[in-house]
Amino acid sequence: LREIAQARGWGFYATEQGAVHNREQLARFDAVVWLNVSGDVIDAAQKQAFSSWLEQGGGWIGIHGSGGDPVYHWPWYLEQLLGAQFIGHPMNPQFQEATILVEDRGHPATRHLGETWRRTDEWYSFAESPRAKGVRVLLSLDESSYSPVADWGVLERDLAMGGDHPIVWSHCVGQGRALYSALGHQASAYAEPQHRKLLEEAIAWGDRKSVV
Repeated sequence: LREIAQARGWGFYATEQGAVHNREQLARFDAVVWLNVSGDVIDAAQKQAFSSWLEQGGGWIGIHGSGGDPVYHWPWYLEQLLGAQFIGHPMNPQFQEATILVEDRGHPATRHLGETWRRTDEWYSFAESPRAKGVRVLLSLDESSYSPVADWGVLERDLAMGGDHPIVWSHCVGQGRALYSALGHQASAYAEPQHRKLLEEAIAWGDRKSVV
């Protein structure tokens, strides 16, 4: 992310401290990226500051683990920002090659891709597709191209979503913009040119000064 920002001439600040989510500091940013953020990491005042900042025109890009909590302690995050409840990912094997269907090549984050994209990742499943909530689905999974099963040896769980399996989507939250990508578990994903381009253009789109 730092390399992308340097190449684009963007100001960049990275932290693992939730305290940056306050009105004064958030006002300095056009977009915020949550990279594999998991758990209840910011307090009530910080949640209020962040949700207000986003709804008033900020941009949020959530990556992989930022949508992978089995329990959310913040209803706004689940219902308004993310829009989908994580239910699990395959095990045995955890990482599988699968076919991604590029549903929307008109979005800046996906216009560089072809109609399909083969790659390996830890594939997230959700309780139901966020499509019904009005999000703009950019990428989805072809469930026939991998095994959407969590195999724990003595217990198996079918994680198939019934053929409608979005993994990257965007939408507006108030006056702000949000994009979530379930891609990006392994460190090697961030060396993939197509994945890096997706992240770069997603962040650029999330900037409130950009043009959709």
